This record gives sequence, C-alpha cells and structure tokens, in this order.
Amino acid sequence: MKKVYSLISIVMIAVIAITTIGGSSAQASVPRFSFQTEDGKWDGEVGNPNKLANIEIDLVSPIYLKTASGTTSLSNYSKLSVRLRNANTGATTSYHTFTNGKALFTSMKTGKYYVDIKDSFTNGYVSGKLDVVFK
Repeated sequence: MKKVYSLISIVMIAVIAITTIGGSSAQASVPRFSFQTEDGKWDGEVGNPNKLANIEIDLVSPIYLKTASGTTSLSNYSKLSVRLRNANTGATTSYHTFTNGKALFTSMKTGKYYVDIKDSFTNGYVSGKLDVVFK
C-alpha cells in the first residue's frame, strides 16, 4: 500500500510541475535583450522556427531616455518603433509603433530575424530591455 501511495504522489507532483512550468500558455519567449537606439547595432536576434508565426516585441519597463541634461524614465513609448530584418534574405519589415509597450509582426516566415528599435527624439537616445514572444 505504501508503494502505491508513493507512486500516486510522484505522478501527481509530476503533473503539477508540468502544468505549472509549461502548461497554460501557447506563447514562447526567447531570452531578454538589452537595447540602445542610435548605436548602429541590432537590438537582439530571434530564430523563428514556425512558418507564418506571429512575433511580438515587448518593451520591459523601465525604459530610459538619456540626454545631455540627464536620464529620465519613459512611460510613453509613442516615439519608439521597431522593425525586423531577415538574416538570410535581408528583407526588412516596415517600422511598427508600440501600443502599450508591444508591437506585433504577423505571419512571419521561418528564419532568423534581427530586431532594431529606433526613436524619434532629437536630443538623446533610449535604452532598456525587450522580450521577443511567439504568438
């Protein structure tokens, strides 16, 4: 009887662990990237393994505007936009603006993409972190 109870306990713990760790969401995220606008570098890269997947770029608060007079935290991301560039073909999407800190690219082909964030501030640059999420 002890063996049966132990076996049932182990199975229940495994089921709870699986549903807690990977169960409830159909989204997958790659590691968090740091970005800085106007530095001439790509702000991350992502391999899209799914044909025609949606890729969402999420800004992670706090996001900072750095100017000659100091650094301020941004809460309005309307002056930021993002694009993706296919590493194999060189094809680049148009820039997408952020809505509530998120920008969605739909029906993206399988492949590796570079992320590029730009700002429209005239007196500084923006830095922070972003997540790439497959939807």
